[in-house]
Amino acid sequence: MKRIASLVLCAICATSMLAQNAEIVEIQLLSPPEKKVNFGGSDKNTAVVAIHYYENAERQKSEIFALDSIIVNAVANGIKETLEESPVFEYAEIPVYNIYSDTAMINEDMPASELEIIAEQSDAQIVIAVEFIDINAQYIFEQSKRRPLVTNVNFSTRINAYDVNTKGKVMTYTGKDNVMIPASYDDDGNYIPAPRIEDARRVTAEMIGRDFAKRITPTWETAERLVFYDSYYDRRNSNLSRAYNSAIKENNWVNAVQYWTDAIEENSTKSKQAQIMYNIAVSCEMLENFDLAIKWLEKAKMLRTRIDDSIDEYVDILKQRIADKEKLDEFFN
Repeated sequence: MKRIASLVLCAICATSMLAQNAEIVEIQLLSPPEKKVNFGGSDKNTAVVAIHYYENAERQKSEIFALDSIIVNAVANGIKETLEESPVFEYAEIPVYNIYSDTAMINEDMPASELEIIAEQSDAQIVIAVEFIDINAQYIFEQSKRRPLVTNVNFSTRINAYDVNTKGKVMTYTGKDNVMIPASYDDDGNYIPAPRIEDARRVTAEMIGRDFAKRITPTWETAERLVFYDSYYDRRNSNLSRAYNSAIKENNWVNAVQYWTDAIEENSTKSKQAQIMYNIAVSCEMLENFDLAIKWLEKAKMLRTRIDDSIDEYVDILKQRIADKEKLDEFFN
């Protein structure tokens, strides 16, 4: 699978972790979903997902937060945006159905008859039942109490996903967390107040929808990688300098591997050799050769240097990427 090699150099030194100089590069990774589902729709580039929730007097009287159209539509919007940002779909249809019921329908599976009715109306193969969302928000004020510094949001939710074909539940999503949305300043120095309570609730509902959608479709995530670079020493070594320029400035990781490989024999200290091998491993990952990247890290680990902990962590990351790739291959096939 072809991955967009989007690398952004950040001027951050990893001094908190290592005494040696290092740069941080960002890479976009495609994360696999927890579950492969059939989205339906006549066009394979379109996802059709129906959102469903119950409204009734019993629910209104209960302690559980009464679902309303604003919150549920915000969840639907979060799902829609996430599906359309994935490499699988260009468009997503997310119709919302509010079904009145005489009973609360809480902690009960959705009847097959209602699944079929919704699917017939929307051409959806996946029906997402929003059973429960409780979102409470409050302001945290500065000492003078003149304006809120933070809008603090506590939420809990339970959402079920059903497959219309099998009439079965394919996923249960539960979440409970605290979100703090602070006041801030824009690039021009203008003060941006903490969001209003209703806006914070809506943003949180959208976040819930996005988190749910990430569990059923591949999504892009941003990760960080270390590239060791000593601005004083490496600039005075032609191969190290060329490797850095090739990798960071030109995004040419093939040439970087060659220059770093040549530089290993030019540097007699084990610590520098280990750093170079680590950089080669990063290059191999950028080129999606994860097995070779692990082999270079194993060679670096044999030198027993101060970056051994970083090597171990990176090996674990690469093993996870191998497992993720297997899941993605299964998803797309």
